[in-house]
Amino acid sequence: MSRIKSIGMAEARPKLTQLVDEVSGGGDPYLIVSGSQVKAVLVGLNQYNDMIERLEDLSDTAELLQAETDQEPTMPFDEHLTKSKEMKSGVSTGS
Repeated sequence: MSRIKSIGMAEARPKLTQLVDEVSGGGDPYLIVSGSQVKAVLVGLNQYNDMIERLEDLSDTAELLQAETDQEPTMPFDEHLTKSKEMKSGVSTGS
């Protein structure tokens, strides 16, 4: 896990291009602080996309676990795709 640095907004403002280049090149993210409050996080696009992908994976896993806990019926993914295609085309293979 990368280390998060903090920088004051007044200090960050004139260095914004440098900071963006740093985080977009894989550098550690920055907390942008104003007064004593964190106002924003400056993070590179690749790291942001990785975080979003992980959140989506975790959300999917949580939904599957909840379905198992609730004992909802499940089906293999290939079967789901086949049924989805059938519903879109209005054709049933009778399975």
